[in-house]
Amino acid sequence: MDEKWSLANVPPKNDIDVGEFAQDLVEIAIAEKERLGKPQTFLESYALYRSHQPRQQTARKGYSPQQARKQIGLFFSNIERTVSNITARNPTGEVIDMDGIGDDAEVVMTQELKKWWKNTGQKALTRFTAKNMEIYGLTCEKPSYDKSAKRPAIAVIDPFQFLPAPGNWDEDEISTKCPYICFAYLEFVSEMESFFGVKGIAPDEAYDLLGTVREEYKSQTRSASTIGNYADPMSVRKDKGASSDKKIERCLVLEIWIRDGRTKTEKVEEPLLDETGMPVIGEDGTPQVQVITTTVPVYRDGIRKITITKTNNKETKSGIMVLDDCDNPNLNPAIPDDLASTTFPWGRLPIYYANSYKDGISLWGFSISEPVGYLIQVISMIISRLIAYVLNVLTPPLIVQQHCGITREMIETNLKNEGRLILMPSTPNARIEFMTVPNLPETFFRVLDLVITLFDRVYQIEDADRGVQPTGVIAASAIVALQERNQVLMQAKTSSIDTLVENRSRWAIGLWQNHGTSDDSVDVAGESVGFVGVNYVGRKFNYVVESGSTTPRTSLQLQEDAKWLAMNKFIGQKGLLKALNWPDWKAEVEATAESVIDQALQVIIEAGFPEEAALKIREYVLSSQIQTTQAGKAQAAGGKPPGQPKPPTGGV
Repeated sequence: MDEKWSLANVPPKNDIDVGEFAQDLVEIAIAEKERLGKPQTFLESYALYRSHQPRQQTARKGYSPQQARKQIGLFFSNIERTVSNITARNPTGEVIDMDGIGDDAEVVMTQELKKWWKNTGQKALTRFTAKNMEIYGLTCEKPSYDKSAKRPAIAVIDPFQFLPAPGNWDEDEISTKCPYICFAYLEFVSEMESFFGVKGIAPDEAYDLLGTVREEYKSQTRSASTIGNYADPMSVRKDKGASSDKKIERCLVLEIWIRDGRTKTEKVEEPLLDETGMPVIGEDGTPQVQVITTTVPVYRDGIRKITITKTNNKETKSGIMVLDDCDNPNLNPAIPDDLASTTFPWGRLPIYYANSYKDGISLWGFSISEPVGYLIQVISMIISRLIAYVLNVLTPPLIVQQHCGITREMIETNLKNEGRLILMPSTPNARIEFMTVPNLPETFFRVLDLVITLFDRVYQIEDADRGVQPTGVIAASAIVALQERNQVLMQAKTSSIDTLVENRSRWAIGLWQNHGTSDDSVDVAGESVGFVGVNYVGRKFNYVVESGSTTPRTSLQLQEDAKWLAMNKFIGQKGLLKALNWPDWKAEVEATAESVIDQALQVIIEAGFPEEAALKIREYVLSSQIQTTQAGKAQAAGGKPPGQPKPPTGGV
């Protein structure tokens, strides 16, 4: 490969060095990732999540195999709790009109986003990406436009598949300043050869690169012993992997998104005009033209996508095949640059990420498994020994006098039989007794409680949030305060989810503006409004999500808010009783309403109003309330209010 190529001078399209240059960028990203020890950290965190404890392994002489200690699933339970907490509800957000036209386009876009969020299962995707964030410390998503479904698509990228350029890129810089990013995919050879119209793709399972060893991680439900050769979960190993049948052979496809500021010169002929703006006519009577030379970028927004894979074609010296080399596919080539440049995908690499905890040193952040991993091991060790102690108490060691006519084989054979153990020694008064197992020390459970308390402190868990009523806390307001404090402690995580939601929605808007050519309709204030994404190209939108809107609100919090709102006359009796979940609250509202009506009528009767007329007013008001209640029930059931005909069905 020519040494002149660099990030500032990328090989042009169709150059013989494109594939090898792209492969070098991938290897640089892999080397940086391994230098930081991220693949090993990811495997250790996932092993902790699956309660998988690597067995103690060594090949030293005289080693006696030991059973693997069981892991207690504290990390699993706390991750599931945290994910459920920060993704409990759909986000509350809105599109903001940045150009101030004031035609309510932002309202239509907001409703389209809500519809897309529901129809594409974005809430489930948010839960999945949040789980990745908690396990590995980082989650990243790749936006694109699904042409078959005609809508934006979001893919959660596994941390093993994500290979960024070396550097500490924050959430805003990763897409706008990072020189390149790489994605690694495992695809079927036959499908890739058919899709790209090529032959000779080399099979490659990429077992180590993609962390496929995780498929073997599971909780150990039975004891086992072995003497392996490696103690490190990232040690190089050979695995058969998937089936070797050629029909389902898979290959490693690498997608490199790179910034390429290459330019080219274009010549454009334009009519020559005089001072008055009229065309200049030559001696032969034809209009004169002038040639204008301009410099334009080869890639309109400076983003280029290169797709490569390994090949078994011996004619290719580098062993790398270029499958695709194109402009930014997230931009519509039919849209002029002055309009496309206003959309969100312009000049951006298709990536955004969020951390569980930031460390300020690298974009990878870290997972809670690093601070609490040692404590989980200690808790697992103590509980394992506690269980072993209980088993020894239930089946204490049996002491049998030597040379009394009872052998080890006789005892083991009898233990396998059903019923009680019967031993018949040949020596009179032979010593046969169970060993007395000493009691546990008083400090045993104190140490266990202390370690678990430390685990909770490090993990920032509050008793009220785990469903345990704190000692001495009775008032609902105090419990709500503890729950709110827990939400404050998890503010970093909720902010990460908010960032993901905002970026996901901004990308969706930009992809609609570029590729949304199909007709759709949304419900705006009860009216059906048409929506075609490309009609909004050139408009500037932003999306802002309400902070913490994805976190749950407990019934206690709602009740406390309802009391305050009722006290300040912001809601009425009906809203308060409904929030309090008062037994038979509807009957209570009706009874109270009747009492208020009777009191009002009594006042006007005493003032001289005819009693018969007052009774008629009372009957009319009560009947109106009943009709209103019935109408509400009918509309909630999808029908029409009483007295209104249903629309005809069928055709003419």
